Formats: sequence, C-alpha cells, structure tokens
Amino acid sequence: MPEKHNKILSSKNWAPHTHQALNAVIAAFGNQNSSFDPADPPYVVFDFDNTSAIMDIEDTLMLYMLLHLDYRLTPDQVHAILTDGLENVGATEDTLLDKTNPLATIGNIADDIKVAYAWLYDHYEGFMQGGTLSLEEAKKASYYEEFAAKIRLFYTVINGDFKRKAGYPWMTYLFAQRTSEELRQLAYQSISYWLQYGKFERVTLTSPAELPSKAGVIVSHYDTGLAFPNELKELYHVLKANGIVVYVISASPVDVVQVAATHPDFGYGLDNEHVIGMYYKKDENGLIQPCMQPGKNITKGPGKTAVITEQLMPKHNEKQPLMLFGDSTGDYDMMMELQDAKLCVLFNRYMNDDTQKLAREAFRTIEDVNPRIVLQGRDENKGRLRPSEKTILLGTQEEVLIHEA
Repeated sequence: MPEKHNKILSSKNWAPHTHQALNAVIAAFGNQNSSFDPADPPYVVFDFDNTSAIMDIEDTLMLYMLLHLDYRLTPDQVHAILTDGLENVGATEDTLLDKTNPLATIGNIADDIKVAYAWLYDHYEGFMQGGTLSLEEAKKASYYEEFAAKIRLFYTVINGDFKRKAGYPWMTYLFAQRTSEELRQLAYQSISYWLQYGKFERVTLTSPAELPSKAGVIVSHYDTGLAFPNELKELYHVLKANGIVVYVISASPVDVVQVAATHPDFGYGLDNEHVIGMYYKKDENGLIQPCMQPGKNITKGPGKTAVITEQLMPKHNEKQPLMLFGDSTGDYDMMMELQDAKLCVLFNRYMNDDTQKLAREAFRTIEDVNPRIVLQGRDENKGRLRPSEKTILLGTQEEVLIHEA
C-alpha cells in the first residue's frame, strides 16, 4: 500500500507567513479543489542545494573526496582539469585566485597542486601505485596540507567568481573516471557521512611554509555539515499528496542530486525522471569525462529557466510552474522570468546580489494574503530552518534579513 501523507503542511520551523502562503496555494490548486484536473496537474520546481537542503551536496562531495583522498585521476589529469579551457571563462593561467598574493595565479597554484598530488599519488596506499601510507598517515604529510589548502582555494574561487560554460571541464570534474554507478555510490557515502557529521563550522586550511612552491603560502577554508530539513521533505510529500508534481532542477551533477532526492534513506521520495542536474560526457567504457554533455543546459540562471520552458512546460500544456523554490542568483532568473508562478519561496542566505531584490519584495508584501514572493530564514550554525524570515549565518549569532539597497 502506498504511504499516506497529510494534505496540509505542518508549521514546524516555517516562517508563519511563508507557511500560510504555501498552504494557501496548495489548497487553491491541488486536488482538494473541485477544478483540479488529474490529467493536467500543476507542478512545482525546487532548487536543491541550500533550498531543499542546508549546505551544498556538490561542495560536500568535493570535500568528502578531499578528506578521504578518493580520486581516480593521475596527477596529469588533475592538472588538466584545473587548467584546460580557461579562455572559455575569460581567465588565463595568470589570473589571480588570491588578489593579496601576486604569486597566487591559476598556473602557479595548479602546478603546486600537481606536485603535492603526485607525492600523495605515489605514497598513499589507496591510489595503488605502490605507496604504503595509510589515509591517516598520508593526511599528516605536509604535501597533503599543501594539496588541501590549494585545491580548496581553487574550488571556492572558481565556483564563486567564474561563470560555468558548456563544455568547460570544471572543478567538479575531479570525480571523473568513474561510471555513473560509481559516482552514485560515492555520492551516497558522502551524503550519509555529512548528514551524520553533526557540526556546522568553518575550517581554515593553510599550506605549509616550509614546502617549496610557486604560489607560496595559501589560506583557504571549507564549511562542514549537511542537513535535509524535515520541513522540506514533508513539503515534497504534501505537494504530491495534493496531486501536484514535484521537480528538482539543480546545478549539482545529475547522478549526485538524483541520489539525494530519490534514495529511500534520505526521505524526499522523488524518482529520477523528476530530477534534472548537470550532465557530462562519457567515454566508450561509460567513464565520466571532465566535460559537459554537448547541447545540455547549464542548470543555473537562464539555463534553469530554459530547462523549464524547453522540457517541463511541453509536458504540462505549456503552463509555467505553480511555485518556484530557490536561494541564489542561480534561481533569480526563473523567479523573474516565469511570472505566472503563484508563489516563489526564497531561502534567505543574506547574499548581496540579485536575490536581495526578491528579498526586498518579499519584505514589502509581508502582510499580503496572496504574496508572490516569501522569505524563509535558517540557522546555519544548527543546520535547520527558523520560524522567521530572518537568518543566522554560519559563525554568527545575529539575525539578518535583507541588505539595504
């Protein structure tokens, strides 16, 4: 027998106005309404990272691989992933990744990473190149500190400051040389590891001064933890119980986000057909290659809107989504372009970018019975939603709402 789910969303840690708006739209357009047509149901689109989840499953996957030295790449392949195709994003090997350090160019840091990774590749037993060091022993080596600090800087800056373009072998392609099944297994291990990790904190990495290098000492950081809030899992199920179709469109690798949203252990209850992510090329043996599948949209910004208009709307009589859920500039375009959406839910990350235009509109209409945009706050130190529009950012205790214009 299929599992029964409530048709009304419980309040839990939802901001009251957001909770009321969600239940109002669900009641007005779901199968409780006499005009509901099961042959033509409404649908909603969720982002995944920092929307359906707190934190980012792609980022935490990269971190899991770093902490467990779980790569299938040679030193030359790692170097190529870091340096190929820079011209596609307006960068060169001379582009600085740390503007306070004139030596911290892409070229220098990539060379330093290759040297450190080559040492680990030869000495860590897990790479099966004749090395004898255990993971714990390898991670105590100065070459690991060098590799960790510099690859993290690379990942943080490249993913934060540069635009992804189709065909460009991006940082996430450090998972290359696996089959889809192997990547799914790795994703399951990573998600499970971080969900039970329990600590949300920023960790600082510093490369060792005593090791000769081209870029010198580099300081970088990573954030730990991952949470799949019960409020979001319940919302997915309430929507489906009301006959509303649920899709996820994520900028994370498709295999990774499908594991998160479909695996029974994680509670969202979707199937693969309703989860769209970044697609990559594979070789004749089914091994993932470090480049995008040609012709596939980059699933953020205008690319996310294009997926909706080109793939989802034709399945739904050319209708736009009933609701949209997001947190970042990657979701801003669809919320602005798809004006037929009855409700947009912005998870408040207090980012000083285009999302603040949405946040200001949400704040301005906070008394409206039928708002188009609502805000949802979170506590990043605890990995949970807050019953407020205000957010508490990681490492702080202060509530924040919106950046002033």
